[in-house]
Amino acid sequence: MTKKEAKAYRDRWHRVNQVIADELRRTPPEIKFRKMDAAYRIAAGLGLLPRMKALKQESEREVRRRWLQLKTTTP
Repeated sequence: MTKKEAKAYRDRWHRVNQVIADELRRTPPEIKFRKMDAAYRIAAGLGLLPRMKALKQESEREVRRRWLQLKTTTP
């Protein structure tokens, strides 16, 4: 692949990405919501949501622990 071909390849993909971004901007909110709902239902069906909830709870516990540590160590 020559430098010219590589630039043409990169430029084509840049245009593709621009078209995709434009399509996403023009997508109505109700379609975006339907897609998000479908993704949520798939995650629930695969059993991913309980794991995500557990990770979130663990993260929240860690944040609380750090805040408590900051409160007790600062004057």
